[in-house]
Amino acid sequence: MPFDGIFTSSVVKELSSLVDGKIDKIHQPSKDDIIIFIKKEHKNTKILFSANPSYPRVHITRISTQNPPVPPTFCMILRKHLTGGRITYIRQVDFDRIVEFIIEGKDELGYPVVYRLIIEIMGKHSNIILLNNENIIIDSIKHVGSSISRYREVLPGVKYIQPPTQDKINPLTITKNDLEEIFNRSGEIPSFKVFINSFFGIGKVFSYQICGELSVKKICELSEQEREMLISNFFYYTSKIKSGDFDNFIFYRNSDMVDYYAMSLKEYKDLEKIHFESPGELLDTFYGSRDLRDRLKQKYNDVFKIVTGLIEKNIKKIQIHRSKLEECKDFEKWKLYGDLIMANQYTIVQGSDGVMLQNFYDESLSEVFVPLDKEISPVENAKKYYKRYSKEKSTVQIVSKQLEESLEEKDYLETILFNLENASDIETIEEIINELSEMGYIKKRRNGKNQGKAAPHHFISSDGFDIYVGKNNKQNDYLTTKFAISSDIWMHTKNIPGSHVIIKSRAGKVSDTALLEGAILAAYFSKAKNSTNVPVDFTERKNVKKPSGAKPGMVIYYTNRTIYVTPDEEKVNRIKKV
Repeated sequence: MPFDGIFTSSVVKELSSLVDGKIDKIHQPSKDDIIIFIKKEHKNTKILFSANPSYPRVHITRISTQNPPVPPTFCMILRKHLTGGRITYIRQVDFDRIVEFIIEGKDELGYPVVYRLIIEIMGKHSNIILLNNENIIIDSIKHVGSSISRYREVLPGVKYIQPPTQDKINPLTITKNDLEEIFNRSGEIPSFKVFINSFFGIGKVFSYQICGELSVKKICELSEQEREMLISNFFYYTSKIKSGDFDNFIFYRNSDMVDYYAMSLKEYKDLEKIHFESPGELLDTFYGSRDLRDRLKQKYNDVFKIVTGLIEKNIKKIQIHRSKLEECKDFEKWKLYGDLIMANQYTIVQGSDGVMLQNFYDESLSEVFVPLDKEISPVENAKKYYKRYSKEKSTVQIVSKQLEESLEEKDYLETILFNLENASDIETIEEIINELSEMGYIKKRRNGKNQGKAAPHHFISSDGFDIYVGKNNKQNDYLTTKFAISSDIWMHTKNIPGSHVIIKSRAGKVSDTALLEGAILAAYFSKAKNSTNVPVDFTERKNVKKPSGAKPGMVIYYTNRTIYVTPDEEKVNRIKKV
């Protein structure tokens, strides 16, 4: 976990600039996150406290979040006690992943009172806890009862106890003799584990940084020179930490973020690294998009389940239709049997279970064996075959239409799922939910708090042409049927769910560069995002029509051409986004 004691120390150094700041507002955008707005010297700053089990952290943030219409209980309690309070001290507890804020406020009668707001960054055990001046828990974002933890309860009215220390010590307070003593009693333990097991805040990343190639070598196997090297490395890095000498890096493999830390790491010497001026800026970059995506998926998880359930149900329906068509594919045979029986009714002996008859529809007059029910007459056998023919012919006509409708519905639902999976803001998902409601897939909701209207993506090609990309089916319809003029270029991946792309023309013309960049965007904002040689159809807007009664986002087009492109995030990032 990169958010260890060292990175916590880097974050606390930045947070300390907010001491003497006044708490202005408190929001709780999700069940695990708190945003506190600090006002200091006419400047507003936001601190994110996150007890998210996957991405727990605390830092200054610049990312905007959407708040629920009704604030949760914990948020209301924080507002009651902390709004208007002044931060007097921010500290890291014992070099662990615990940060404590001392806040001076006032009680109901206006008397001064001191609160402690603590965030424990402990993976799935992470928590945000508000204490009074007697160390009693006022409330916490997660309640922990005795059934969950026998060591300590985290409940209102209970005395606060720090997380178990496991006999670890602060690495910033020891001497060389202390470290040598630790080595002496750790003979059979690998070097990197000695630092992890002995000290607060030291994880695998930093331990490997100290030990390097000696990481897996047992202490008892180290030469005197190697021991001295580990001791020297340890105090070199702890001195940097004490002096606040941090460098904030994100490490990349190709364009993927692999890890981050408060210093350059030997372990990632072969990876590209990007430096950030502050840990808050780094964490916004590293966690921002995935954190938002997780919050959106968490908040709208029911919608994801509904859409995937509808797709699964639709696939089963398609299988049933195809199976039925397979059963009835030879329906013409029953008419042939009927015709042959009627043509030979006077020569067929009643009581036989079948007869060989010449097929007069075949130029070679081949013979066909016609099964018969010997209990009924030849004419009644013919009527039976005609009835079966009529029934199966009607079934093929009806089921073929149902299959076509089911395939269209599957395509439509897959575009909905694609839009949900790629939504990057609450407004876009709200529009998708409204669309599902209008189409009758989910119950219509009562009018609640109005959400803002999401805007399509807007890019500008390298030679200055405006390119618009829809985020959902409603936006796709708007861009194609209302926003674009007849000479604009319309683009979409060929037979692949994705966004509609509109390139605004100039004097009826669009450049080849804009076409290429528009095609890259169409492929990137599609289900084929991770594929190569993706076919993208394009044509003038005047050649695109929306059939009457068609579902949102569904259009037909003609006189199109196709361009093959490979979507690439780096290429997309080079296209200017408005």
